Amino acid sequence: MEYDRIYSIRKGEYFADALKRAGKDFIPTNCIINKLLPGLGATHCELTAPRKSIIIEPNVPVIESKAKVHKNSLAIYKGVSVRQITDFLEKNQDKHYKLLTTPEGFTKIKEAMLAVNIDMYTECFILFDECEKLVQDVHYRDSIREPMNDFFHFQHKALISATPIVPEKDNRFDSFMRVLIQPDYEYRQKLKLITTNNVLETLQEVIEAKRGTVCIFCNSIDSIDSFYRLIPELNNACTFCSEDGQYKLWKGNRRKKSMMITELERYNFFTSRFYSAVDIICKNPPHVILISDLHGATQSVIDPTTEAIQIIGRFRGGVNTVTHIASIRPDLECMSTNEIDNWIQGASHIFNGWKTQLAQTSNIGERTLLQEAIGENSYLPYLDANGKPDPFLIANLYEKEQVKRLYTSTVLLCSVYQQTDYFIFSHEERLMPVSDNERMAIQHRLAKKKRAELIVRKLEEMEKMSRTTDKKVQKRYQRMLGNLLTTTNDRYIYDCFCRFGGDFIRESDYNENKLRTALNVSSEHTIKQSGQMRSSIQRTFPIGSELSVQEVKSMLKQVYKKMGLNTGRGITTKELEQYAEIEKGWKHDNRTIKILKFK
Repeated sequence: MEYDRIYSIRKGEYFADALKRAGKDFIPTNCIINKLLPGLGATHCELTAPRKSIIIEPNVPVIESKAKVHKNSLAIYKGVSVRQITDFLEKNQDKHYKLLTTPEGFTKIKEAMLAVNIDMYTECFILFDECEKLVQDVHYRDSIREPMNDFFHFQHKALISATPIVPEKDNRFDSFMRVLIQPDYEYRQKLKLITTNNVLETLQEVIEAKRGTVCIFCNSIDSIDSFYRLIPELNNACTFCSEDGQYKLWKGNRRKKSMMITELERYNFFTSRFYSAVDIICKNPPHVILISDLHGATQSVIDPTTEAIQIIGRFRGGVNTVTHIASIRPDLECMSTNEIDNWIQGASHIFNGWKTQLAQTSNIGERTLLQEAIGENSYLPYLDANGKPDPFLIANLYEKEQVKRLYTSTVLLCSVYQQTDYFIFSHEERLMPVSDNERMAIQHRLAKKKRAELIVRKLEEMEKMSRTTDKKVQKRYQRMLGNLLTTTNDRYIYDCFCRFGGDFIRESDYNENKLRTALNVSSEHTIKQSGQMRSSIQRTFPIGSELSVQEVKSMLKQVYKKMGLNTGRGITTKELEQYAEIEKGWKHDNRTIKILKFK
């Protein structure tokens, strides 16, 4: 973006200070402001400006928090009625009132203004904060662009963000002045990018190396859920996410979910639809980890030029370290800018041709087929309610495909990070013997024999690793082995591999009965009644310990896995009762199990 005005800002100054030095008492009208750094107090500047304002924010938490600390302000979101807004306007009509709203709440403001005979287009200044969300979120949140048609009717208006994106094909912005707030001091943040074929293992190694609070940002609830299940350290993590995300985690028995940031845990997850524009207060600067899990969820891509910057900006007290863990997928389907140009041009030509044909024909057969084609096609998602190309939806397509393309190549992703002005960038490639894709294929997708073949191949590749004396490498091997072997048959394969080698398993055609016979394996019942099992249970569940039901299940699963038992089925706390006398209870709304004595 080329800028018409550049205002400097000094270390320790706020947004309002930079404006005043440039001769501006408050945010100028008809401008798009790139404040470059989050947390400069731009919204505060408008909230204290001596004029009536409508401020549009992307989500509810930021609206509530800002409305609480500013006089004559009202937060408008789901549940706030038009009547409440009209009462507020009538009570504060002689004051410099501030209406903070989500995009979805804007229609209620419009209705309330009409009800009390206020011409909002002349009386109010309108500010769209975090304006890149208009482009980035419109594909799943269509209502975010609802205020934009009214936005251009306001006499006084502006858009602002530390990472603004404006649709290039929207000529309504042609007359807007582009303003940059340029720091005159070193402000860049160190960031380490780790590209890997195993996000799960890399995340576990990274969090083990961190001391203090860790905040993990991931745009996929499914990925977060898998981290909960497979990384024991994250059992007590809290996830800050939307209501939909909370429901998904609740179904998966993942604890500590919240929409409001109160006090952070040792480990904390955040989803992108939650953390935008929210101030995150932390006693000490936390370690921040960004996750782009391309094999688990392609929607988890993080844009280095916008989202990565916004995430770091949420921490008003600064951050300790920033690490971006990303998998790379050369086979990821995405379109180049030229391909999108050609697609839109071709789709528009055909679509408009259909409409012209429909207007010209009276043949019932032609009209039926044309109406069917016009009513359902892949071009429709990029049109507005009037059937015209929507610049925000089209800009979203370009932005989404450009970000996906970065994750097809390590070189491309590194290049974009190096080009941003915000980061002091470093890169490490961390490749593992078992990739995320292979792990998920073994656990979910492969037929029994194919699964066994892949396990044997991975065990052979990891053989050297198993014999190392390096504690860090040995720890990695044990964890990867644990994620590789999740069924009883997997354990037979592993035990046979250790005793007889991979060729023996291949010659046995991966047959479970042959492997059992070769190992002379006891039945599951015999294993559970063995002294070794009882010793393992006693070490894992000390007398007097009080654990949540979920912790008991997880710990039992680990014991069973070590003993070569099937952990693929559901494990209940009832199974613990054959080894120990227990007492059931409740603590902090969680069911608990207390170990009284062993049988």
